[in-house]
Amino acid sequence: MTIKIGPAAAFLLGVLGVAAGCALNETDDATEGEGESQIRELERRAVGPARAYPAERYTDADAEIYAKSKKARRELGWHVLAKALQPVKIAAQPETSARPAPTAPVAERTIPLFRTWFGGDEIDRMFAKMYGDLGKDRRLARDVPTEREVNALFEWNAKSLGPNSESEYFARLAQITNQQGVDGLGGNGRVAYSPGYVKQYLTDYPTIASCKLDELTVDSLPKSEETNFTNCFSREFDADAAVIKASWRRNDALVTGGLPAIDTSAPTLATRMTGELDSGGWNLRGVPLKKAGPEDAYSVTLSDETGYSLVGLHVMTKELRHWVWVTVWWSDKPDEDFGQDRPDEIKALGAPWSNYKMCVITDFEEKDQDPRGGFEGSLGDALAAVHGKATWCSNGFIEKGAHNAQTNCIGCHQHAGDVKALDRVLTDETAFPASGRLQNRKGFPADYSWAFATPASPDQKDRLYDVVVNRMKVYARDDIQ
Repeated sequence: MTIKIGPAAAFLLGVLGVAAGCALNETDDATEGEGESQIRELERRAVGPARAYPAERYTDADAEIYAKSKKARRELGWHVLAKALQPVKIAAQPETSARPAPTAPVAERTIPLFRTWFGGDEIDRMFAKMYGDLGKDRRLARDVPTEREVNALFEWNAKSLGPNSESEYFARLAQITNQQGVDGLGGNGRVAYSPGYVKQYLTDYPTIASCKLDELTVDSLPKSEETNFTNCFSREFDADAAVIKASWRRNDALVTGGLPAIDTSAPTLATRMTGELDSGGWNLRGVPLKKAGPEDAYSVTLSDETGYSLVGLHVMTKELRHWVWVTVWWSDKPDEDFGQDRPDEIKALGAPWSNYKMCVITDFEEKDQDPRGGFEGSLGDALAAVHGKATWCSNGFIEKGAHNAQTNCIGCHQHAGDVKALDRVLTDETAFPASGRLQNRKGFPADYSWAFATPASPDQKDRLYDVVVNRMKVYARDDIQ
């Protein structure tokens, strides 16, 4: 199947194929990019199994509360972030030079929970093994793996060294000398998926493969508005489905300058919302650079000794039917505007997590009548600057291109799977009002997940529809003989 897209969609998508956002694939300077975007078998064994996201199940009544209260919504956003950042012990415990004395006990080596999640390359590996292990008869019957088989698959993935040897594994561990090296075991890929998210692709592959992407339109009706508003799954994702999208900046001894310091104050946001500044987008060229070490920004050292810092992070969870959309960005003024209400739950995580600001949305429409959301100070000012009929939440490190500073995540993601709609989301104000932020479809083809299917992107491994369909094609000819 071939899907043709226009230039606007090509501009809009960029890194969309790897993730979850309407973003332009451009770099603002040579320090943005990836070193080890894949989670290799060596590092996966060291990290251990992907940890489940500790989801809470919220009701429709809860959703209405969050829709009507910016304060309640922000409390939820910080809480979701805290759960994703909780430190978890890794399987390997390499001894680092941080040990205060030879006789001192070795501290447990931990990484944030979301750093244990699966990369697209791992989904490809696991689906290939799962589908092959089903055997011919089960494949022809479109049988799906049992829960026990899925759990065994996850365990296999956590322990397999693939083409690597035991000596290579221990040599990789020997490279680690500090916490940045420990965190570097997770690489610096753009996207990761929780076990609950991945399970959907493993157990619902027959429905996924039967989805007719080229027939989807904005008017396509869902399987059931009440129980399954998708077109390409037999059921919506469970509450423990979660996805992150990260933006990294090269930040080591070979990089001069530092990290971009984005201005999210009320006056600047107001000019972006009107389109006076950068055509309503984010432009990082010329933004001041600020020095930031590992205590200031979450940083990793990769196997080639390059260093990267996390500057932007989307966290999306299915704890509400239309998902919870959280995004954070690094700031040199972390306690102003969108960092003003940072709770103790985040502060308790220690450096560097108190240097990130946060915005969150849970609905298309802004139903809080107070532009300031009940907040005094610079946070209230900033919320008022972006207040309108539609909700607002945008990350300058991830959303790029004209109008993307005026967006809200959910508006673009409602079209996930329907590639043709992307050609007009940010350019056709009549069909997609408020920079595409308002709801304009009843069916959500891929349950808001752009990783399902996009046009060609830098990371083909994250086009998960193709992962499923292409693997099935490999076996199809032999199975029908």
